[in-house]
Amino acid sequence: MDLMNPPPMGTDLWSSLPPSWQEQALGLAVEHTIGVFDGVAGAAGPWWPARPVVLREAFYRELGELADRLGELVLRTCMRRARTAGELQDVLGLPDSEVPMLRRDEPLGEHLLAASRPDVVLASGRPKFLEVNIEGAVGGTAQADLVSRRFLDLYEQELPIQGFAAPPSAVDARFAQIRARFDHDPTVAIPLYQYGILAGATNEDERIDRHRPMVESARRQGITAFPCPWRDLHNDAEYRLFAGDRQVDAVLRLFVTSSEPSCDGLTAVIESARRGTVHLHTSEATWLLSNKTVLAWLWTDIDELPPADRQFVHEHVPFTVMASPEHEQIVSEAAAEQTQWVLKPVHGHGGAGILLGHAQSAEVWRAALKAAMDTKDHVLQRLVRADQLEMTFLDDRTRRLHTQPVPFVLGPLMFDRKISNVFVRHSAPDGGLIVNAQQGSAVNSVLLTPS
Repeated sequence: MDLMNPPPMGTDLWSSLPPSWQEQALGLAVEHTIGVFDGVAGAAGPWWPARPVVLREAFYRELGELADRLGELVLRTCMRRARTAGELQDVLGLPDSEVPMLRRDEPLGEHLLAASRPDVVLASGRPKFLEVNIEGAVGGTAQADLVSRRFLDLYEQELPIQGFAAPPSAVDARFAQIRARFDHDPTVAIPLYQYGILAGATNEDERIDRHRPMVESARRQGITAFPCPWRDLHNDAEYRLFAGDRQVDAVLRLFVTSSEPSCDGLTAVIESARRGTVHLHTSEATWLLSNKTVLAWLWTDIDELPPADRQFVHEHVPFTVMASPEHEQIVSEAAAEQTQWVLKPVHGHGGAGILLGHAQSAEVWRAALKAAMDTKDHVLQRLVRADQLEMTFLDDRTRRLHTQPVPFVLGPLMFDRKISNVFVRHSAPDGGLIVNAQQGSAVNSVLLTPS
């Protein structure tokens, strides 16, 4: 693939492909794109992405390096304030009900960087990290793997070669990490969580089938993994965890514990996790590092950071501050310049509770700021004027293609501090302003090119 007048490093390269090849590829989408997304959690019509995002391999590597560096900076800023998970919970002011699986004596350390998927937008091609998401429960691994591999297979079978590659498997990377934790072939339960189920599965059997890529990846690495409903999980007298009559060595925690409805199976996992009789991937201490307060701490500490780290924060982390009485002047500025700010709950997820200043009336915006000042559980973040993605969609109602610019978010999937694929979310033609799979955004993935 040869590019004339190469665009900025962090740019979708689809438009740089030969026009005739683009036309053929989009022609294939009319018949095949719904199949590409078959069984992919979060994929639902009527608008289906007709192509993947195409990134340079060099930018993909850079994205992983930047994500890893941000994770390290976040960990350090937390360790300047706490030594253990319990101390960090206290500094963040989180009640026990938010982190019922937390082992308060767990020391803070690099092991907490085991898994992450930050939310990244591009501004003139440069990455800006809106959220850190240092947490094993963030989704997107199976979706990213399936979509990138299926698009690549389709193009290789039907079209002239363009030198694309699919990124390394995020699902494989996750299970390799779990396997390395044990000196034997472990048994891993994947509870079927109840909160945050994405579109595309209507019953328990379909949800179990969604996990097939995970089960197969685990099997290749000597792991027995199985999805199971909460009702199957229970403790024995020593608080070991069982699924039926099978002892469970590890739980793949794809859920936010505090969001799950109370039930006996969830209680069993909590009891085992707090006693250390089952391994969690990842421990609930990682959820603390995902709190948006940590981005405000980075900016609080900015003058204490080494010059290179200070420059990194200025270049890649939008200015973030607690919306609290201590920062009344900045909150007043945000009230007057609401189009320049975003208000976010510190421990929200799934896009819930986020307010874009430019999308609110002045009355609603000022009321939200006042409430945030009272509760002290929101951050204000400078709005990033992000690049948009010129995406083509198939409308399954008309079988026609439609192209338009949409906002998008890259989610580099990080395991053992290395990038393994990218989970992409972008708006659909009739989508909302918040780009999040739980808010109805389209899910997608990337292919890589060496150019």
